[in-house]
Amino acid sequence: MTERIVVVGAALFDGDHLLAARRSAPPALAGRWELPGGKVERGETPEAALTRELQEELGVDAEPMTRVPGEWPLKPPYVLQVWTARLLPGSPTPKPLQDHDELRWLTQDELWDVNWLDQDVEAIHALTNL
Repeated sequence: MTERIVVVGAALFDGDHLLAARRSAPPALAGRWELPGGKVERGETPEAALTRELQEELGVDAEPMTRVPGEWPLKPPYVLQVWTARLLPGSPTPKPLQDHDELRWLTQDELWDVNWLDQDVEAIHALTNL
């Protein structure tokens, strides 16, 4: 069996607004938008990884809520899984600390105003079907 490495993405909501993060690195992805998150480390649950990644990348305290059905292939051996998440009360405002240079809170009507990474497009479609 080939190794699979899970990358978790957060569909982070503040009320009815979804947070989108614009990549600043690597160069091939720079300027495209994604759901923030990152790799699940060995021995870590996806939910714990999501909490850690949001702290590292955005400086926020967030709580994973529900896994979005499905998973989306990235560059092998990586796969993307997405969870809905919410900011915890008292959490700082998100800031682009690592890998991102801009953040936007999008309403339902603005979801497609940004140039999402290909795999995130599929995840956003799954999310809107929830």
